[in-house]
Amino acid sequence: MTSLIGRLRPLIKTVALLRKSPTESVRKPTVRNAGTITYRAHAVKDTGLAHYLGEGISFFFWYWILYHCWFEFDHLVPPHEYPDPTKFTNEELGIPPDDED
Repeated sequence: MTSLIGRLRPLIKTVALLRKSPTESVRKPTVRNAGTITYRAHAVKDTGLAHYLGEGISFFFWYWILYHCWFEFDHLVPPHEYPDPTKFTNEELGIPPDDED
C-alpha cells in the first residue's frame, strides 16, 4: 500500500497545483531564500569602531605613500643621469678588435 501511495504522490501534487487558481500566484509573492546578497547595498552594516578603524588605517597608508613619494623621490627615480650607450667603446663593451682572428 505504501508503494502505491509513493507512486501516486507526484500525480497528486500535480493535480493539486493545477486546481489552484492562476491569480493566487500573482497575489501571493514568492519567498526567495537567497541569503544576504543585496544589490548595491551592504547586507551587514559595519560597527562604528570597525568603520573608523578602517578609515584610520587607510589614511595612514595613503599618508605614508604620498609623504615618501614627495620627500624621498630619489627612491623612485635615481638621482644620476643614465650613461649614453652610443659613447661606449668596444673595449668597454667587451667586443674584441676586428683584426683579431
